[in-house]
Amino acid sequence: MAALSKALQILSFTTTTNTNNKAGINMLYLYLRNLSNHPTVPRYRKIYTNNATYSKNVVLLDGGKELLKSVGFEEFASFLEWNDGEDDDGEEGGENRLAL
Repeated sequence: MAALSKALQILSFTTTTNTNNKAGINMLYLYLRNLSNHPTVPRYRKIYTNNATYSKNVVLLDGGKELLKSVGFEEFASFLEWNDGEDDDGEEGGENRLAL
């Protein structure tokens, strides 16, 4: 939970010092809302980092990627993928996972 707190603190500071970050905050909200509403749908579990919207809004937002990683997204070559915290045997694993 420390990673989530730190990411939120960075985002809070960023948004109070730069009002041009609204699109990035909205994208983060959309990613997490879609994942929360549809956790088993593969398209909501993966964010392509080479996507223009992601690159334009979230990458430029201090703390954006950190927030996604703190709730369970893992970084791969060209995408972030949400790990629900369960091992292959169905046992819960990660402690910093988004509770859906």
